[in-house]
Amino acid sequence: MLEIVAEKKKKAEELAMDSDYERKLSNTSNGEGEEKDSIKISDKKEESVHLTRQQIIRKKLQDALNPAIFELEDVSYQHLGHAGVVKGVSETHFNVKIVSSVFEGKSLVKRHRLVYDLLQEELQSGLHALSIVAKTPSEAEKT
Repeated sequence: MLEIVAEKKKKAEELAMDSDYERKLSNTSNGEGEEKDSIKISDKKEESVHLTRQQIIRKKLQDALNPAIFELEDVSYQHLGHAGVVKGVSETHFNVKIVSSVFEGKSLVKRHRLVYDLLQEELQSGLHALSIVAKTPSEAEKT
């Protein structure tokens, strides 16, 4: 059973960026009363697969930036009950640390803009806040 789940997860990650597939934001329950946002990816020949917002963020950033270090933390639980947080919607706040040579020669503002541009669709569909640490490999060595 675990092999089937792992296979479906891998397939979902492979399909996540394919524009031939239909993407729909949905809200699903994890069986423990907590709801998770997910993206339904399907085509007419395949069984549909759901990706969480965290999986989509991870895939988009890793594919585009090829990071040496990548850390993604969902901190949405820290913001429950805050103004602007829709009840029942999860995966709204993330911390991300990216160390990538793609950032070489770019200012901090341009690095952040690049990350935000990559996640534009998520920002328009429920991602509320993103804390970004974006460094080059040489900058990461110094800290």
